[in-house]
Amino acid sequence: MKAYLAIGTLFVAIISARANSPTGSASQVPMLCEEVALPTRINELLKTKFPQWRPKQVSDMSTDDQQSWLGAHEKECPGIAVGQFESADALSYAVLLVAKSEPTGGYKIVAFSRMPAGDVYALKLLDRADGETYSGRVISKADLRKYSDFDGTKSIETKLDGVYVEWIEKVAQLYYWSGGRYRTLRVSD
Repeated sequence: MKAYLAIGTLFVAIISARANSPTGSASQVPMLCEEVALPTRINELLKTKFPQWRPKQVSDMSTDDQQSWLGAHEKECPGIAVGQFESADALSYAVLLVAKSEPTGGYKIVAFSRMPAGDVYALKLLDRADGETYSGRVISKADLRKYSDFDGTKSIETKLDGVYVEWIEKVAQLYYWSGGRYRTLRVSD
């Protein structure tokens, strides 16, 4: 519940800033990926485990990709997805990390789920790349529904939310929880 309140507060601040902005452009909107969007324990884990990395921001994207993202996800961070990824009873968090020094210098996608005992989160590395990467990579929550791979040979029906990783206007991949682990399905090419 705290996460929803923090995210809701962040969205109100963003909407307010847009209303006061003469053009409402992405460059004038406060960063959507402020630390308040993630629980304190996850922010601490990120600082400890990934000190040279941070969640992807709208400003890390090309102008065309910013427009595409904001048109479909105006109030969402392209580097943070929140959903019931591993359990219907608890929120999980997926974070697309980019290098602080060079946002297109690699990426890591990590998922955090709260452990049953205490305020402890388990971390899972879903994907990573080193070196030069495409600036249009984003993540978002994928709702429960039926998904098919890009060539129509495989389909799944999700029982929980998924993590949708998209290379804007290029490729998309779904990470979904099944059989006690994350699995992948390439949903577009």
